[in-house]
Order: sequence, then C-alpha cells, then structure tokens
Amino acid sequence: MEKKLSLRIIIKPKLKIMKKVFFVFTLLMLVVAAQAQFGIKAGVNTSSFKIESTDQAISEAKDATWGFHAGIFYRLKIAMLYLQPEAYFSSTGGSFSYDNGMDAPTIESIDLKRIDIPLLVGVKLGPIRLNAGPVGMLKISEDYSLDGMEADLKGMTWGWQGGLGFDLLGKLTVDARYEGPITEVSNSIDLPDFADDLEPSTKHSQFLISVGFMF
Repeated sequence: MEKKLSLRIIIKPKLKIMKKVFFVFTLLMLVVAAQAQFGIKAGVNTSSFKIESTDQAISEAKDATWGFHAGIFYRLKIAMLYLQPEAYFSSTGGSFSYDNGMDAPTIESIDLKRIDIPLLVGVKLGPIRLNAGPVGMLKISEDYSLDGMEADLKGMTWGWQGGLGFDLLGKLTVDARYEGPITEVSNSIDLPDFADDLEPSTKHSQFLISVGFMF
C-alpha cells in the first residue's frame, strides 16, 4: 500500500511537468505558425557573363540580357530576423563578343532557363528588409544565337544573393537584389569556326527586381 502511494506521489508531479512542457511547446508552435507567411513573386532581371579567356575569339560583351522570373517564397519571422527560402523559374542568360578572325566581331548570346532556389537570412527594420544568402541554380535548357555553337554548361551551379526589400500594407513585397557567382556555369565551348574547343572560365551574375504578394 505504501509503495502504491509513493508511486502516485512521484508520478503526479511528473505528469504536471509533462503537461506544462507540452503546453509551452504547443504555444511556441502556434506563435511560430502565426509568424510564417507564404507568398508568390514575379519580376525582371538583367544578367551578364563574366568571361576569363586567353583566346581573343571570345570575350565579355557590355550588352546585358533581360529576362524574367516567377515563383513562390516562404517567410519565417523570428523577432527582427527572418528565414526566407524561395523557388522560382528564371529566364536569364548572357551575351559575349565573338571574333572568328575572318569577319567583323559579332555579339552572340546564350539564353538559359533555370529553377533558382535561394535560402535567404534577413533582418526586418519596420517596412525595410535586408537579406543575403546562397542560391542554387538548376539548369533546365539553353538556347544559342550562333549556329553550330555548343557550351559545356553545368547542370547545377551555385551563387549568392544580397539585397534590399520593402513590405507594404502587410501583404505586398518589393525586392531588389544582386546575384553573384560562386561556381562557373561553363569552362568549355565549341565554336563553329574552330577545330578545338575553347576553355574560357564563364560565370554568371544578375540584378533582380521583383514584386510579391503574401497570403
């Protein structure tokens, strides 16, 4: 009888503690859920290639390539900080100057279709946001302006993004970002007037401006 009574005395406080822990955990989950928002976004981007090559046949062009992007994002706010993963379709690319040594140099381009997946960490100061983070870029397809040209484009490349954003009326978002390269998009290219492949180190960067809506 005394053992049963002692067991009850031990178990009851433990049950109370477990109930309190469960209540606090549930409350925290509700608070986190209340601070999470899902959204959609779309915008324009202007991009270019950074080319390092010992061969004068291919070099950087000043012309920027315009494109667009559209997708989704998820924002998890923790006090002044927030975590924002995104996934969006991106139509982008770049141009370059091509000189085959016989004709006048021409401006050629490579158009890229990708799925971009940034993971941004930011701080929110009133309506203003500052954010930065890595971005993975999965190539879907490419298109060349020059017949007979083919580049050894990597299927997955990595970069980083950093920028400034504004939240308006609690629902609308406006963002301006720069995307810089970490890895090459290509280091080998086959051109129609050359027997051997050229090996320029080619990286991709762009500016993005987007408008979004949070639900």
